[in-house]
Amino acid sequence: MSAQAATATRGRRILLPRPHGPARRWSLHAPTAPRVVLVVDVRRETDDAITLVLHPEDGRPIPFRAGQYLTHCFDVDGQPQRRAYSISSAEGQDLACTIKALPDGRVSQHVLRTVRPGTRYSVIGPTGDFVLPESAEAPLVLLAGGSGITPVISLIETALARSPERRLRLVYVNRDPDRAIFAGRLRQLAAAHPSLDLVEHATARGRPDAARLRDLLQAPTDAEHYLCGPAGLMDAGEAVLREAGVAAARIHRERFVPAPRPQPRPTTPQPILFVRSGRSVEQQPGESILDAGLRAGVALEYSCTVGGCGHCKLRVIDGAPLLDEPNCLSEAERSTGWTLACSACATGPLQVDA
Repeated sequence: MSAQAATATRGRRILLPRPHGPARRWSLHAPTAPRVVLVVDVRRETDDAITLVLHPEDGRPIPFRAGQYLTHCFDVDGQPQRRAYSISSAEGQDLACTIKALPDGRVSQHVLRTVRPGTRYSVIGPTGDFVLPESAEAPLVLLAGGSGITPVISLIETALARSPERRLRLVYVNRDPDRAIFAGRLRQLAAAHPSLDLVEHATARGRPDAARLRDLLQAPTDAEHYLCGPAGLMDAGEAVLREAGVAAARIHRERFVPAPRPQPRPTTPQPILFVRSGRSVEQQPGESILDAGLRAGVALEYSCTVGGCGHCKLRVIDGAPLLDEPNCLSEAERSTGWTLACSACATGPLQVDA
């Protein structure tokens, strides 16, 4: 996963794949009941990024696929907070997630300040479909920007473990490659695996333009392409790939989503009808659709609660909810009536398919 899209090189946050059409991030291993984990190690990656090595307290493993994320449930200043951070270990290894702190990141700063070996907290998941294809034959081309490397290194290490001769090309874009997350780890991988072509690109003079990306990616049409990083970098990368004739089904995106900026919410109760549940609820001032529904006992799915993971996505049948921005919804989803229960509120009578 914790956009921030414009500052993604400074913070790993909740991430969404963006192929064409509705997002499918929650389609694999949908969040289940929270599991308590014990932090057994804290690895310093950079001055503002750490990796937490986690063991389930009950001793039962948490199976995951490379590229997925966990929703981490923290208590920050007495308030429950959820954030989704990507798994940065290969399949079959100890469960680990890497978190990069933002200067104004309430949760990420809390994690860097307070989480130590021995800390216990809950996680939900894993979730996400930014995963490897079933076939181990197709070459992989991966474009990562800044802390977008977090799920990408899991993909690379898992792919190489399955098939050491598999052709991989990683284009890793950073302000300073020598201070990049996993810089040393990636260089060791490249030295040990001649099939891994590591291309490091410094952005001190600006993000690579289309012509430069074309040279960097090389865009073989038989490869599976993975993009993770700032939205502008991924948009440019996808455009280059599509122009080169790469099929949309071979382009996989994982998006940074910044913390939402709450909009002014109604100061009077608003009626919400949850159509499938047959429940009518009065949304109280300050509540989201999710808050109102849960308070009334409506069974609603949710995970991160900050508009980034999409697990609470629901379709609007009638009415015009106000949605906090930014969030993980694509333009295609917005245009077809989807909203996020955790980040939207009714501004008048509202009917939703839930």
